[in-house]
Amino acid sequence: MRIRLRKEVYLVLAVLLIIVLFVVFRPKSSARIAETNIDGVDISTDEEKYIQFGQNDKIALGNPPRMFLVANGNIIKSSNIEIVEGSSMLPVDVLSDIIGGEVKVNPQNGDEFTIKNKETKITFRLNDQSAELNDKPEFLDVLPVREGKIVYVPLKQFFEYFGFNVKYVLGDDSSEVAPLIPNFQQIFVWKYPEKSTPLTKDEAVNILTKELKKAYKTNFGKKWTEPKEGETQGNAPEDEMRWKIKQGFSVKNENDRYYVIPVVWDFLVDKYTGKVYMFYQGQVYQYRGFDTKQKGTLAFAG
Repeated sequence: MRIRLRKEVYLVLAVLLIIVLFVVFRPKSSARIAETNIDGVDISTDEEKYIQFGQNDKIALGNPPRMFLVANGNIIKSSNIEIVEGSSMLPVDVLSDIIGGEVKVNPQNGDEFTIKNKETKITFRLNDQSAELNDKPEFLDVLPVREGKIVYVPLKQFFEYFGFNVKYVLGDDSSEVAPLIPNFQQIFVWKYPEKSTPLTKDEAVNILTKELKKAYKTNFGKKWTEPKEGETQGNAPEDEMRWKIKQGFSVKNENDRYYVIPVVWDFLVDKYTGKVYMFYQGQVYQYRGFDTKQKGTLAFAG
């Protein structure tokens, strides 16, 4: 009896040791990435086109509206993209903010600028296609220009210099990736920490399913239960959602930051934080963080 007991004790200790070693020495999974800024965004598609971030002032989009810039899943406010000779041009200050850099003007030559962050430095001059990337000669696709007080640089080329991926998205059904803002032209730029690991599609679906079950209890006052075999679906909203959860969900489309999962309306699941957003595509597009503790979330209609 003592021998058997001793073996069981050793077995338990061995299992505990394995668990401790795994916790201590396991590789770090993902670098911490901040949530994006889409929660509370409204975009009007009516004649008076505008974008509004939370309770802040509305920003007119113009007619036709300017192209949107989406950086690491964030909608950039007042990106002011201009098209010059068929190329997208971006204010150098906007570029600097996104890459976490700074812009300096040559005090001896007001037409020469240097933009740099921790890894990369570019020196360029207005109306000159020659530049220096980390002090090595480069040739720019389009001339940097100044309009008023704003200096514009070639968007794609400069982002790529700083290690970003760049993707132009038309915004319609022909888009290879999911537009964050349907029916509007937009440019995605992204660069994530090397140690960051995005969720898989299955993980995103599981997160959304769990969140919907929590919201079901909040909205209908009862825990979600799986419909039994032979049970008939009723017409009540709770029955509709109950059956939808049972049937399961799948990813319809994706971009660098979000999985798009249709339910009654589209849900967006952040690949890096796991945060869930609702997207209502009405006359005013509405983006809202999915609050499972708030009543009415399963009747979201703008």
